[in-house]
This record gives sequence, structure tokens and C-alpha cells, in this order.
Amino acid sequence: MSRRRIFLALLGMAPLVSLPALAQTRPIPKIGVLWHAATPEDEAVYAEPLKKSFSDLGYVENRDLIFIETYASEQYEKFIVNAAQLVKSNVGVIIAVTGPAATAAQRATTTIPIVFLIVPDPVGRNFAKSLSRLGGNLTGLSTAAVDLSSKRLEQLKAAIPGLTRVGLFVNAKDPPMSHAVEERTRSAATALNVAVEVTRIEAPQELNSAFTRVRSSEIPAVVFMQDPLFFNERQQIAKLGLSHGVATMVANGLMVCEGCLISYGPNFPAQFRRVASFVDKILKGQSPSEIPMRSLHALNLS
Repeated sequence: MSRRRIFLALLGMAPLVSLPALAQTRPIPKIGVLWHAATPEDEAVYAEPLKKSFSDLGYVENRDLIFIETYASEQYEKFIVNAAQLVKSNVGVIIAVTGPAATAAQRATTTIPIVFLIVPDPVGRNFAKSLSRLGGNLTGLSTAAVDLSSKRLEQLKAAIPGLTRVGLFVNAKDPPMSHAVEERTRSAATALNVAVEVTRIEAPQELNSAFTRVRSSEIPAVVFMQDPLFFNERQQIAKLGLSHGVATMVANGLMVCEGCLISYGPNFPAQFRRVASFVDKILKGQSPSEIPMRSLHALNLS
């Protein structure tokens, strides 16, 4: 009789004993990140608000989720390799920073949820049929970068009233965006009676010669397309602008802190602070197609 009681007691304890073991074997979600710069140090200014957005929701890194971060070194072809790497790593969600990163992720998987940010015109990039009708496995945050191109030129003209000629630097490796920015800038320039000279940059090493050509052409100012290439080269751009006596209008206020003349563009840290809310919904079972894309209109003029 006593043996039977002991057996029943142990049997009753079995579920209690197994619960911790089950908790320990539950897989921790892996979040892949497609960064555009070369190193964690280069991305620190945005990685900090991104990760804080998760901690604000109660997530603890390496306990509740694991970040697998990749870096493209501003070479957009590396996004393809990095996206494939994240898919192979069986990540639960991919965070794609910039449009080219999201495009690479979209090509790499049609099943893993993708949350993008700093993406101008997501509908034009075929990430969705519309901001309200998504479909597929993408959602995220867009910027009004193309629309702001004309405003950027208007602000520069206001700062330099006698301005009649301006340079426009675009990233040649992102043709859809550069063409849209060029078209919108030229349209605004016609109304402002300003001539625009476009320079297509493929690599940071080309910036020095590009500034030299602008200066030799007696162009007093340059407008920069919103692009990670130019943001990561903000110190070089500021120094080149000052040394060549060329005014620089940029899209990110942090570039003014490095010495650029004036900026007009989105509040980029605000986008990174909202990423976790998208990922959180996905981890709790919601489909990306059910999470509306958001367009962030908070602007900075500095």
C-alpha cells in the first residue's frame, strides 16, 4: 500500500518537474537585422534606439530574443548574401534597414516576416499594393524622402537667396530612388529658377573628386539625396564642403552635428524606436499582412 502511495505521489509530481525542462527547451526567437554600414560601431547611433525599443516592451536580449546582425558595408550586392544568410539561420523575423535591404530580403524569402524601415515609397518598390493593402510578408515604416526632395531645395534657396545653380548628389546604386529624387528636385528647381547639375556617386572614394568638379564649375551648394551612403560619410562630406567652400544640404540632422550646413528630413531615430512594436505583434502570432505600414512624417530642420 505504501509503495502504491509513493508511486501515485511521484506520478502527480511529474508535470511539475517537467515544466522547467519544457521552458528551457523552448527556442528563443532569432531576429535578423540587415544593417547597411560596415561595423556595429558605424550603426551604433541607430542600433541603440532599435534595441531600446525592444527593452521598453519588456524583451531582454539573449533571454527573450537573439539578434543576428549583418553588415553590408554600403555595398548593396552584399544585402543579397546577408539576407540569404539570415534565411539559412532560421530567423523568425528580418528587420531590413533601407529599401535595398528590404528588396534583398523580399527576394530571399516569401515566408519569413520582414519589417522594413527608412524606405521611401514602399508601394513603388512593390513591397505592397498600397499602405492599407499589404499582402505578402512585408510591413514596416516608410519615409517621405521623395516628397521632401523639393522641400529640401526650397529650404536651401531660402538660406541662400541668390542661389541660381545647385549640385544634386544621388546614389547610383539605387536607381529607382535616385531617379525619383532627381525628377522631383528638377521640378522644384524650375519653379525656383535654379539650375541642377546631377552627380551619381557609387562609392565614398568618389566624393572628393565630385566636390572638386562642383567647385571648379562654381556651383555654390550641393543637395544630397537621403541615402545611407551619404549618412555614413557625413564626416567626409562635412570636411569636403568646408574645404571647397560648398554649402551642403543633407537629409539627416545628425550630419549637421558633423559640420554640414543645413538639413531637412525625417526624424530617423523615431523610426528605429518604433520597430519593436511591429516585431512584437509578429512574435505574438500576427501576420505581417495584417499590420498596416506606417509613414513617419516627423521632420527635422537644422
